[in-house]
Amino acid sequence: MARVKLSALITSIAGRYGGSVFRNWRGTTVLSVLPSSVSNPATEKQTIARNILAVASKAWSALDSEARAEWRAVAAALTTQWQNSGDTIGARQLIYPPRGPYTGLGAVTSVCGLLGSVRVWDTEDALPDAPVGVGNPSIPVLGALSGDTTAGLTVTWADPDTWGDHATAGNIRIFVKAEDGTNHTQLIGSTAAATETDTFTTITPRGGGEAIAFREGVFFVQIDAVNAEGLRSAPSQVAEVVLAAAV
Repeated sequence: MARVKLSALITSIAGRYGGSVFRNWRGTTVLSVLPSSVSNPATEKQTIARNILAVASKAWSALDSEARAEWRAVAAALTTQWQNSGDTIGARQLIYPPRGPYTGLGAVTSVCGLLGSVRVWDTEDALPDAPVGVGNPSIPVLGALSGDTTAGLTVTWADPDTWGDHATAGNIRIFVKAEDGTNHTQLIGSTAAATETDTFTTITPRGGGEAIAFREGVFFVQIDAVNAEGLRSAPSQVAEVVLAAAV
């Protein structure tokens, strides 16, 4: 795998090139060997994500010029907001900020995907309004973590100081990963604003399948915020918790 240095004229590269592929890896463009095969099972979460992409693409095709201009304005704002995000968390980071530049369709897909991830929009609903002039929520502050293999994992936090200019409150998203890799990074749940605590009793094992109870071990947790208009905050710091067997 080779890192690719971009320029002011070429800001992103993606796709196949001969026997290699340009792709984004943890916020950096890299050139790596094209896989000989791809394992891509149709899990429930993957199916939902593909449906959102399909619906967003179809909705974009049906928009008139005025509506497309609004989404392009959102795309420009998102590109500006995230262009210098980088990786400030380190190797344990679970949530990777988006990388631009955004297109109008990219803005539609992002908003639909984020609202879908907190279960306030699904593919049967009308396309959300373009959040023109709306800012990102500020970063929520991750608080105490506790629990055991019977009670599960309890996460506390402080909501963002602001949910974005002219925006209404939204949801906090909680991401979890096992230190030993037996549980991949996953969005384990979302909680409405002002709740500021939640408990989770199951987690999906690596490779998918039915959710299982938390086991003993070290887990990393990171959160972010999604406002009601479909824009997200930068991620919080990462915290770790040791879950032991219940006494």
